[in-house]
Amino acid sequence: MVSKLDRLIESYHSPECEFDLDKSIEVCKEILKIDPTLIEYQSELATTYYSKKEYEKSIELFNDYMSKGGERDISNFMIALSYIKLGDRKRGFDFIELIEDEENYLISNLRAYKELEEYSTAIEYGDKLLEINPENHFGLSLMSEIYETIGDDERSIFYFDELANLFPQLKYSEILRLYPLEKYEELIEIFEEYKGEGIFDENMESEYFNSIIGNSYYELRKPYEALKYLIESDRLKADIEKKTNIAQLYMNIYAFDNAYRYLLDALKMDPLDEICLFKMSEICYYRKEYLKSIEYANKLLRNYRHDMAFHVLGAVYFDMGDIDKGYECLKIGTRLMVESMEYRGEYILIIAKRLSEAGYSERALHIYSSLLRKFPDYHYIYLERAKHYKRIGKKDLADRDYRKYNELSLAEEKRMDEIINGMSLNHNSFY
Repeated sequence: MVSKLDRLIESYHSPECEFDLDKSIEVCKEILKIDPTLIEYQSELATTYYSKKEYEKSIELFNDYMSKGGERDISNFMIALSYIKLGDRKRGFDFIELIEDEENYLISNLRAYKELEEYSTAIEYGDKLLEINPENHFGLSLMSEIYETIGDDERSIFYFDELANLFPQLKYSEILRLYPLEKYEELIEIFEEYKGEGIFDENMESEYFNSIIGNSYYELRKPYEALKYLIESDRLKADIEKKTNIAQLYMNIYAFDNAYRYLLDALKMDPLDEICLFKMSEICYYRKEYLKSIEYANKLLRNYRHDMAFHVLGAVYFDMGDIDKGYECLKIGTRLMVESMEYRGEYILIIAKRLSEAGYSERALHIYSSLLRKFPDYHYIYLERAKHYKRIGKKDLADRDYRKYNELSLAEEKRMDEIINGMSLNHNSFY
């Protein structure tokens, strides 16, 4: 038969007592009433009063705990913290001086100076502590917290990583900390090292964790790995950003039909989403659905100022045989880029490259040739067409275009002063 004491001890270790300080105090008192020799519960009681910010009561109980043979270092430390919280700094540090174990002494100073927000002094004690014992998990945790507080994310993550190496279950938390810092390579390295050990099994049921892993692979340009986790995240909880990223990944591996399907789903969630409309216009172009591409581009341009959409339209009109209208679209798009001070090069060349890599050789070549008829001195087009010829095994034509590119590049160097002064726009753009 289970005794009342056993039931009380079991109750004390239940979630109810963990999250209800008053309940925890009540149960501790009942335990001590039945068996006063269980002095560890007096330490627990004193600590709970400290958590309730009843510092005088905590001091009283810790002193009584020590008089009954309780652990002195932890008691002196908690009494010291209580006095510091009460504003009696001197008395607090007097109790820290009573701590005998060297590591406990250093930890106590580290924690005390952290409480006082005297971080440089706290760090000095932390450095001494970790020099003695590099695996002191209290020290590693406190040092990580201090550096996070003062905005030194690099050092904070360093100490947290050391702590997580001791307790691999913390690797999940480390990943959550690395993600907003855009430390994608470190994040994925941790994930790949530990995923086989089952540490993340429960987390893999979370749409957020799948999204973090998928987006990190996305940023590292690993499309197949990214797709695996983003698709799972989208299955667990769909949103436009995930669907758009999935579509972009499919576009990057030339799976245009899959990209189209995800963009359709995204536009059902928000028919005027700018990124989705732009990508849908481009995807429809690759699928040779030219009227749809124009329709999506026009819908986009009725609601947003979007320079790259004009380059998609330029490609559409080139394919449809309306070369002059294609040139006009390119001119407008490039002018908008320049006016917004966001000139990123000609997006139509990215379109042509994607066509080339996807195996649509004739369509890619048609764009390069159309551009060179209008801009015969634009050296970069020759470089891109040379790469295209190399992809399809036409070495002689590739060598010819490389030579032309080098010739025009040398001429461009002579205009460097104009480039620096922003006066060479007519030589290296469609505007």
